[in-house]
Amino acid sequence: MDKETGILYSASWDKTFKVWQPDHSKCVESVKAHDDAVNSVVATTGAMIYTGSADGTVKAWRREQKGKSYKHTPTRTLLTQESAVTALAVSDADRVVYSGSSDGVVNFWEAERHGGVLRGHKLAVLCLAVAGRLVMSGSADKTICVWRREVDTCAHTCLSVLTGHTGPVKCLAVERDREREEKWVVYSGSLDKSVKVWTVECVGGGGGGHAAGGVPV
Repeated sequence: MDKETGILYSASWDKTFKVWQPDHSKCVESVKAHDDAVNSVVATTGAMIYTGSADGTVKAWRREQKGKSYKHTPTRTLLTQESAVTALAVSDADRVVYSGSSDGVVNFWEAERHGGVLRGHKLAVLCLAVAGRLVMSGSADKTICVWRREVDTCAHTCLSVLTGHTGPVKCLAVERDREREEKWVVYSGSLDKSVKVWTVECVGGGGGGHAAGGVPV
C-alpha cells in the first residue's frame, strides 16, 4: 500500500500490476508491466513504484494523478538478468531498493544507481524486509540473512544468519522493539507451517554489530 495516497498495489502472474482504491474496492488501473509473471511490487515516497518479474527485470514507474484516476509510466529498467526476480523491498528514508532473485543473490540500488550485490544464500531469495539500516532476506535454503548497510557507503555486512526453519522462508515482517530503540522484532513465515519471532539487535556503526535471538510462536 502507498502511504501517501492510500491506494493498494497488487502483482500478478498475468504479467500486470494493478492499482486499487480500497475505499471502493475498485481497480482504477491495470498496467501491462512485464513479459512474464510479476512477482513483487513496492511503492515508495515520491510517487515511485518498482516491480520485479520472472522475466528477470526490475522496472521503475512514476505515478501521476489525473483527477480521481492514476497513470503509471515506466521510467527505467534497473535490472535485466536471466534469473527470476522473486522479491523487492525499499528503504524510503535512504532511497535504497533491494531485489532478491532465484539465484540466491540480492541486488541493491541507491537513488536508482546500482550499488552492488549481497551473496549469502544457496537457494532462491523469496522475501525481503527493511528496518532502518538493516535488511533481512529469507530464502528457500531455510535461512534468514541479516545485513547492515554501513553509513555513507554502499557496503553491507552480514551480521547473522538465522536458522531454525525446516522449510523455505516465504515471508518476513519487521517492527521496532517497544522497549529498546536498537532492537527489532522480526516475524518469519515458512512452508514448514510455522511462524517464528526473532529479536534482532544492531550494535555499533563501524565494525561492531550483531543480530541474535529467535523463538517460535
